[in-house]
Amino acid sequence: MMNKFDLIVIGGGPGGYVAAIYAAQHGLHTALVEKADLGGVCLNWGCIPTKALVQNAEILRTVKEAHKYGINLNTNEIKADYSVAQKRSREVSGKLTMGIKSLMKKNNVTVIPGEGSLISGNRVKVMPTGEIFETKNIILATGAHAFKIPQFDYSNPNIMTSREALELTEVKPEERFVVVGAGAIGMEFASIWASYGAEVTVVEMLPRVLPNEDADVSKEIQRAFKKRDIKVKVDSKVISVAAEGNGFNLVIEKKGKTESIPCDKILVSAGVRANVENIGLEAAGVKLTERGLVQVDDHLQTTCPTIYAIGDMTGKLALAHVASAQALAAVHAILGKPVKQFNYSNMPRCTYTYPEVASVGLTEEQAREAGYDVKVGTFPLAANGKSVAMNETTGFVKIVADKKYGEILGTHLVGAHVTELISAATAYIDLEFTAADIAQVVHPHPSVSEAMMEAAHAVVGQAIHI
Repeated sequence: MMNKFDLIVIGGGPGGYVAAIYAAQHGLHTALVEKADLGGVCLNWGCIPTKALVQNAEILRTVKEAHKYGINLNTNEIKADYSVAQKRSREVSGKLTMGIKSLMKKNNVTVIPGEGSLISGNRVKVMPTGEIFETKNIILATGAHAFKIPQFDYSNPNIMTSREALELTEVKPEERFVVVGAGAIGMEFASIWASYGAEVTVVEMLPRVLPNEDADVSKEIQRAFKKRDIKVKVDSKVISVAAEGNGFNLVIEKKGKTESIPCDKILVSAGVRANVENIGLEAAGVKLTERGLVQVDDHLQTTCPTIYAIGDMTGKLALAHVASAQALAAVHAILGKPVKQFNYSNMPRCTYTYPEVASVGLTEEQAREAGYDVKVGTFPLAANGKSVAMNETTGFVKIVADKKYGEILGTHLVGAHVTELISAATAYIDLEFTAADIAQVVHPHPSVSEAMMEAAHAVVGQAIHI
């Protein structure tokens, strides 16, 4: 009986551990198999430690601008120790990991250390012991790993993926960094390192930074980066990289013209790939899509009826909160409860650069391509009282709506702390609010959230403060 369970979850990230806890709370005898630290990449080598670094960078920027608030400091004497920031980021992750361990114990989830693989739809083998466990159902939550562009020699400690970037303990002023890839991860590290005085260049092969965001968002962030002396090279492809002295010479090509970028360190941030290798998918009859992702239905059920898959390995949207939401849905399916159908375009998306980016729903371009007659309302934070008081006036709130009915199709924000506002925008879409509905919601004054109301007023042609 010790090796028999109602549910075995393979992978202890924000999808896996949430599934295990939720299943145990609903009476399922549950085990969680994890080969490393609980919390997965997000808690240990992703979302959480980077946000700790973001906070350190924010404090450093504030100190450097103290004179704007009547606080006189000798900026020449300000010394920023990046090693302390990195150490704090590890401590934050460690603290939360211990919290997950406590939750496992509190909810009577059996944690099995090791690497799990499928033998069948009801049996899991865990290495290195080789022990075999039986179960009624399985949830796969093995996540993803950083994709490594083959051109780069990752044995060189100064060529990094996001994992190695989080182990970096020193960022010197004027040190030259190149970030290859202008998605959320690459842009966040570029923003952090620039705050510590590094000379940062971002290289992106697509026409704009944050290419999955609304075009106006990309333009605003690129302008903001330019003001911070962060160089951005879009429409640029890496041709070669070669060691040169103690650093590198990176050659890029744009519209047939090449450019050399000398640098000291390189971060390769080119997306992620699902962890689907060596976990016994074929033995259990779990099929992959053409893109190498686990094939699931609307209930997260794979092609093997007793096995479900959640998180990055499904390829729906590689975000921690999406994995957690899928975890609850998969457990509901196992329990025979109703499962909410996800509209993945209506999942909130956040990028913790300076300024921040937050979005949900369709971009203006996507809405037009979908055939909507679009009406847009935009409100600049420069006209928002709280933003002016905080001296954080870069950015805006943009609402994309259907012109005929006023239905909210998407909301896009740029500015300080806007990631804290996107939950309301997500709820508005989920509850099928119109722009007129949002305009009538009383928002507190003064608050940055008022910009949401003002943008809604702009959609219906009744803007008050612009």
